[in-house]
Amino acid sequence: MTRTLRSCLAVAALTLIAGCSRSVVGARVGIDPVPAVHLFENHSSSLIAWRRAGVRDRILVHLDGHADLDWLPDSTVRRLAAASPDDLAALELHAYELDGKTLERFGIWNFVYPAARLGLVREYVWVVPDGTLRDPQAAQELVRTMILGKMQGISLDEARTLRLDGRAIRGTILGIKITVCELDDLPEFLEPVLLDIDLDYLTTRSATTQEVLFEPAVLPDALLARLGRRGVRTDLATISYSTMGGYLPPSCRWLGPALRAALRREPEAKPVAAAPVLEDAQLFEADALWLNERYADALPLYAAYRASRPQGPLLAYTLRREAGCLARTGHPDEAIAKLREVIALAPDHGDTRLDLGLLLRERGDLDGAIEQFLAARKILPELATYAMALGTTYAMQDRINEAVDAVEAAVSLRPTWVKAQVNLGVLLARAGRPVDAAEHLEAAAMLEPGDPEVMRLLERLKEWGQVSH
Repeated sequence: MTRTLRSCLAVAALTLIAGCSRSVVGARVGIDPVPAVHLFENHSSSLIAWRRAGVRDRILVHLDGHADLDWLPDSTVRRLAAASPDDLAALELHAYELDGKTLERFGIWNFVYPAARLGLVREYVWVVPDGTLRDPQAAQELVRTMILGKMQGISLDEARTLRLDGRAIRGTILGIKITVCELDDLPEFLEPVLLDIDLDYLTTRSATTQEVLFEPAVLPDALLARLGRRGVRTDLATISYSTMGGYLPPSCRWLGPALRAALRREPEAKPVAAAPVLEDAQLFEADALWLNERYADALPLYAAYRASRPQGPLLAYTLRREAGCLARTGHPDEAIAKLREVIALAPDHGDTRLDLGLLLRERGDLDGAIEQFLAARKILPELATYAMALGTTYAMQDRINEAVDAVEAAVSLRPTWVKAQVNLGVLLARAGRPVDAAEHLEAAAMLEPGDPEVMRLLERLKEWGQVSH
């Protein structure tokens, strides 16, 4: 059966379910009422809504300040495939959870990946905030930092597919056909799409900087009018608040009911009671400052929130954020002490052990750092960042063979990470393997053309006369 035929059957099935002939072409966004609109706190709940609706083989139009496309292991994808829609909620990761099971569940930063792997989504269109792709250099920076430099599992061959096509980025990553564009550059769609909107799309200055705005850059009616001008149609829309984590300031939560009402073509948003989640509003406000790198301003808010809930369920998370603020404002010893408190509360949280190890390394305690990195790798051996930290620390102790092994693991997990490719090239050269070193440095040069450090290292290998490149 061809993909086109499968798409037609999927649309026909949705028509039968809806019982309305108009859903063959979908509701015209901003003009017709959208039949199904879901509003929830965590963006990852979109996956649950799609599964409940029986979604298959659809184009996802994802308006968001973040990609939400990080990789998950095959074992997790199989677990999600075996779960019923009602059971998926138990496999959704809480945004503030600090444990060692991060990769066993889906969360706000990776739910699109299992949606694609499970056959719900066949094509992914990431609509980034206006100005993110203002010129070719900005587009290249987004690819370098937020796609190739962040996501695991992208192959070098997939990296080569990414190209700038007019004002849009197109290619294939993680086996998924992707387009990254701004709203006014949306392509034409010949079928109703899955419309997925994170409200932080309205309050993120750029998908590259991820700076949080405290007033929306676009209002709901204007947003839908622009989608309408692009001819977007949908039969299912999902909206997330994303207040947890600081992505949407608490003062902007009114956007959720307003956007839902606008999609439904209701005259106005109905008044809503204060959400229980706002009991933690001070924490979310601190998180917004954290995202904006205003660490000195965020620190007293985290401390005040912790003082108000000394035994609360988010204590470990808050302490970790305090430690991060202290480290970034010139107080490493206090940060180390707080990270040790976090580990006492959440011993299986790998990222906390990574943070502690990096601070210990900066203080010259290489053995202590290696202890933390080894513990992190034992918790989550699938993460490249832990292997990289371990390998570069071994290199500082001149344990070159062990360093090579660890950084090779990082590169195998995250081939498009330029820093890992460069570090492996340098280590292989130190280990007397110049041909292998050149292979990884050339991979880095492909990923980041013209990087002066990579060019200098390749020239040095040529000067040694040990490679012909």
